[in-house]
Amino acid sequence: MKKTVVLFLIVFAAFSISCSVNFKRGDKKKKKDEKEIIVPVQVETLKKGPISSFILSSGTVEAEMSVDIVAETTGVVEKLNVEEGDKVEKGQVLAVVNFEELKLSKDKAEVALKEAENTFKRTKNMFDRQLVSQEDYDNTRFNYNQKKLDFENARVKFNKSMIKAPFAGIITERFITAGQYLSMNQKAFSLVNRDLLKVNVFIPEERVRELKVGMPAKLVSEAAKQTFKGSVKRISHVVDPATGTVKVTVYVKHDSNIRPGMFVKVRLLTDTIEKALLVPKKAVVYQNDRQFIFVYDALGHKARKVELKTGYQDENRFQALNKDLKEGDRVIVAGQNGLKDGAKVRLG
Repeated sequence: MKKTVVLFLIVFAAFSISCSVNFKRGDKKKKKDEKEIIVPVQVETLKKGPISSFILSSGTVEAEMSVDIVAETTGVVEKLNVEEGDKVEKGQVLAVVNFEELKLSKDKAEVALKEAENTFKRTKNMFDRQLVSQEDYDNTRFNYNQKKLDFENARVKFNKSMIKAPFAGIITERFITAGQYLSMNQKAFSLVNRDLLKVNVFIPEERVRELKVGMPAKLVSEAAKQTFKGSVKRISHVVDPATGTVKVTVYVKHDSNIRPGMFVKVRLLTDTIEKALLVPKKAVVYQNDRQFIFVYDALGHKARKVELKTGYQDENRFQALNKDLKEGDRVIVAGQNGLKDGAKVRLG
């Protein structure tokens, strides 16, 4: 009996020691595993800098000065002086229509005017000396005035035979050919001045009060992957009742890379804060319409979760309004997805 009890005690003791050793090993293994769950992250330091508020819109670039030039007389196109793509100056002759015939008519009218003028001068001299009657004097004066009108009419028609550029620009389209018969008001050329371009955008009525003439604008062409500068030129005083918007005209600063017809996104700068605390957008984690960032705690090597309160924003940054954030804080910008508040992290 005593041998059985002693044997039992020995077995029990051995079992207890074994369990204790295994428990300690398991506990150490668990702690070791916990220490190994450290997330590698990358951080950026918060800095202060300028950030602006924008009103966003879009539109198509147009030429402020763009016209279709039409023929002001009828006749045959005798000469073409320009082609599509040519640069022209104001008043430059682009083509001539029925030129020779109208020039001949003008020259004949000029000769007739000179003859009538000389006759009138002789008659007036004789009338002053009472050598001719009042009727003769009136007839020569009437004839002289009539010839002046005839010459002026011929001169105007002759000038209209020359199709001229109303302003400097580029010929974008030619609609006529040499030898073609033109009718009155028939379209001959399209002319565009690329030095003065604009974009018409339509801004919600409630935001128009934020705009002023002369305010800067930024135009972005995603197709050309380029950004251009501009400014607000005109603000309409009329609200479109169908859309509740106001037409705003933005002039584009001259740039050889921007062309009429380009589609651009327009950002109208309404305000700028010079020393805002800026948080990179790549640091933000979105959860149920709320925005969070993780601040790196260098002492504890932990991530502190903070709900971000934002002000202005641009393409890459938010203005942080949190009182518990300051310049010099480091925020996690890579590896933050899936992190929990207080999680162990390391810079990697």
